[in-house]
Amino acid sequence: MFVFMLVYSLVYLCSLNVPVWRLLGGKVRDRIRMYGWLSSEPTGDYIDLYAKSINENLEGFTAYKTCPIPPMQMVEQPHVLHAIRDNIILLRDKVDKRIDVALDFHGRCTPAMNEKGIIVISGCGTSGRIGFLASTFFNQLCLERNLPEKYRYIIAGGNSALVTSIEASEDDPVIGAVELKHISEPFEHVLYIGITCGISAPFVGGQLEYCLDNPKKFTPVLIGFNPVSMARRIHVPKWPNGKTFYDIAVRMETTTGALVLNPIIGPEPISGSSRMKGGTATKVMLDIAFYLASTNNTTKVRDVIEEFKATIDRMKNTRMDLATVVQQAGDCNRTIIIYFSLLNNTYIRYVGSSTFGIWGMIDASECVPTYNSSYDDIRGFMTNDYFKKNLNLEPANSFVSPALHESTPDDLWKLFENLPPSSLVIFIDSEYHLQKVLVDKLQQKKHRIVWIKLLTTESLEPNSNVQMIDLSKCITSSDMTLRYCLAETILKLSLNTISTGAHILKGKVYQNIMIDVRVSNIKLFHRAIDIIKLLTGVDRQTAEKCLIQSIHQTNDELNNQTIEQHIKAVAKNHDHIVPIALLMCLSNCSYTQAKLQIDKCPRIRDICMGTNRLST
Repeated sequence: MFVFMLVYSLVYLCSLNVPVWRLLGGKVRDRIRMYGWLSSEPTGDYIDLYAKSINENLEGFTAYKTCPIPPMQMVEQPHVLHAIRDNIILLRDKVDKRIDVALDFHGRCTPAMNEKGIIVISGCGTSGRIGFLASTFFNQLCLERNLPEKYRYIIAGGNSALVTSIEASEDDPVIGAVELKHISEPFEHVLYIGITCGISAPFVGGQLEYCLDNPKKFTPVLIGFNPVSMARRIHVPKWPNGKTFYDIAVRMETTTGALVLNPIIGPEPISGSSRMKGGTATKVMLDIAFYLASTNNTTKVRDVIEEFKATIDRMKNTRMDLATVVQQAGDCNRTIIIYFSLLNNTYIRYVGSSTFGIWGMIDASECVPTYNSSYDDIRGFMTNDYFKKNLNLEPANSFVSPALHESTPDDLWKLFENLPPSSLVIFIDSEYHLQKVLVDKLQQKKHRIVWIKLLTTESLEPNSNVQMIDLSKCITSSDMTLRYCLAETILKLSLNTISTGAHILKGKVYQNIMIDVRVSNIKLFHRAIDIIKLLTGVDRQTAEKCLIQSIHQTNDELNNQTIEQHIKAVAKNHDHIVPIALLMCLSNCSYTQAKLQIDKCPRIRDICMGTNRLST
């Protein structure tokens, strides 16, 4: 009878429009603070919308909470805190005074907030991109453990340099120091990690010098893969008194408290292209250090190193799968997918999400300066906003590469719909199954599909004609954090193999020299001269003269311009600068003659081999 009366009372009161929350028991309910949740930070038009919803208060909440995204931004950047405070005040003015509006950090403002220290990872090109990925991944790990985000990244050229080539930015030590000063200003102690594989980037050198000049605040670490004695000694105009990176490296080596980590890993497979061995070694070093720093178990450094080695060794079992993607099999039906794609003016596309997708975008972006490839030859696309939401804040007028934005399935189809026939689309891990509708459309267009399987447990459909590279079998660790680090490493190696193999087969490499390198900064200007000297036997003066004529697209001699002016001219010249200069030296011909011959040559390597050389 009691239950019947209770149900009857509830039904009757509801019929009189009495809110359910008022039926829950007055005194008990009134002593409990019941929170509602605002799905996003109250700004602009959302303030009025939230105020209307709160005042209706159909659920009977006594307070509403929101959380800034990312929450640590509010604490570390006062202007962000002030903006959020002002919006909360505006919202409170518009709602019932009996209802509170509050901020909730979900435990992220812990006592660790009092530890006024951060880790800054900085680099140029590949090194900066790897630093970004490390800071992003390990910050996420911090948040999952209710700790403040401790990692920051700096990349020469800003956020857009993560996905596009902005090589000239690495030549400025002054800007490097300014950016480090800005990002570290709110903190009392900074562990600074500067990465430059060849121990050469002035941008990083300027930051190291700033750290050395402020030893109470900074602990500087230099990561590179040459002996200090081989550090670059070329003068950079913005460094006063003829200072070079070598001077900074020697100072690092002799300063107490500074650390130089420069294991010798041997020559790169492609000479001068540190995106491969140097980049992978950088990633492994950062992953091991930060993983061990973030774990509470008793794992030993040697054990983690062995796990990386064993995982990479197990990749040998997938070499035939990779080979079918990058090597010629001998007949039309077995033409290597990549070779067919680039040499016949079709394209390669990577599709992924989270850090896996970012690795695809990074691999694609590195092909432009390394092989002077077209922007459209190899491109990567993100299917979520993971990239964009983890970027540093930049001024509103900063250049933002469109590649940083996410692509919906509809966006991808619009972008891929008009790809040349037999283009190659590579789906990374779970994206193959998430984008199945897109896969089917692409196959109807006769495009080739490759699936790189990493951590997903999905399989190919029966009788599928999709080429699968199954890397999941290489990863045996049971630790989820370490599994992800290992998956990223072997994904990077696989993508490097694909894009490097593509350009070798296209004729962009002779022996192990990238003969069509884009001359986009001081380091690459001098490297181009060395390549011309090595392959032609001419003296340095002749090599430099031909290079400059090729840069400026002229037969005239230009002796009154600086290296910086030559590099600026490269931005307007999309020709094969180094190959044209090579042919000028090899055939003793003019720029005009060499340019005509290069335009007729499908493979740049043939110039060096003599099969497309002008007679003298």
